Amino acid sequence: MGGWSRSSVLGLYRALLRAGHHLQYTDRDYYRSVVAREFRRSKNLSSLEDKERAFQKGLFFLNTKLGGLV
Repeated sequence: MGGWSRSSVLGLYRALLRAGHHLQYTDRDYYRSVVAREFRRSKNLSSLEDKERAFQKGLFFLNTKLGGLV
């Protein structure tokens, strides 16, 4: 996944939801609601820098095995 774009954001969202299927020590429904809430909150970002920062935060979370949850 490259920089911020609609398709890369949707891909990140799907990847985070797929990664949540493997959770063992946390409630999957809670995890899914938190991911959805963060994406809804980020939907209203206006500046490209803020969008890119939120996207990078999501990538970091995914690449670090959901912040150590998996």
